[in-house]
Amino acid sequence: MAVVGFDVGFQSCFTAVVKNGGIETVTNEFTDRCTPAVVSFGPKNRTIGNAARNQIITNPGSTVCNFKRLHGRLFQDPVVQAERTNLPYDLVPLQDDRVGAKTNGLQMEKGQHCCCYSP
Repeated sequence: MAVVGFDVGFQSCFTAVVKNGGIETVTNEFTDRCTPAVVSFGPKNRTIGNAARNQIITNPGSTVCNFKRLHGRLFQDPVVQAERTNLPYDLVPLQDDRVGAKTNGLQMEKGQHCCCYSP
C-alpha cells in the first residue's frame, strides 16, 4: 500500500509518496521536486507551476501567486488592503465579503471580460 501526501505552501508545493518503508518526493515535468504555487489564466487555457511562473512577466494581471496568505480573509481586512498595492493582479470583494482574485483570462461566456476566483 502507498500513501500520498501534499504540501501546498505559500510559494511552492510538494508531493510525496510513502511506500515500501521509504518516502519519495515526486518530481514535476521539469524534474524539480518543488513546484511553484502559481496559476496563470490565458484567453482559452490555464497553466500552473513552472509554466505559470514564466508568465508573471508577460501576463502579470492574469497570473495569481502569493495568494495563500489571503485565504479566508475578508476583503476589508487590513492585511488584504496593505497587500493590494504589492500584487500585479487585482483583489476584489466576493459576494460573501471575502477576498478574491480578478483576472482577465478564461472568458467563459461571450462578452465576459474578467473572472473572479476565490480559494
